[in-house]
Amino acid sequence: MFTINKVTLRFLEFDDIDTLYSWESDIELSIWSGWTSPSSRAAFRHKFEQRITKPEKDLVMLGIELEGRLVGYVQLALIDHYEQRAAVGVLVGEKSMWGRGIASTALRILLDYAFTVKGLARVYAEVYSFNQRSLRLMERVGFQKEGILRQL
Repeated sequence: MFTINKVTLRFLEFDDIDTLYSWESDIELSIWSGWTSPSSRAAFRHKFEQRITKPEKDLVMLGIELEGRLVGYVQLALIDHYEQRAAVGVLVGEKSMWGRGIASTALRILLDYAFTVKGLARVYAEVYSFNQRSLRLMERVGFQKEGILRQL
């Protein structure tokens, strides 16, 4: 779909679901991302089959592919076309790929898509303060810190 420096963003497919589930089930990834405990494999499969066949209007989720292999995903979530804004998320699930600039490249591609294709005016990210890698990533691609959420 979109490729820069061998990093490709593409739509997710049914064959990706088991890989996505393995990442959701990984405790370390869960801690960094703030996920709750994983759902059953069947419930997860059902949720993602629905996302693939009947995409939600306020969510765009794209796989990050490197050399033909799914290594993560990016997403625009809570898309508000009236206010022209959305939240952004990125996960490189393959830990052996961490620190190689894949997330930066994928996020830059996603931001270009958000502003040029989707016509958004504002994209924001919410990052846990303990996740210094994500904080540095967001700053590296041009995000600016606006504040700290004290409570949800």
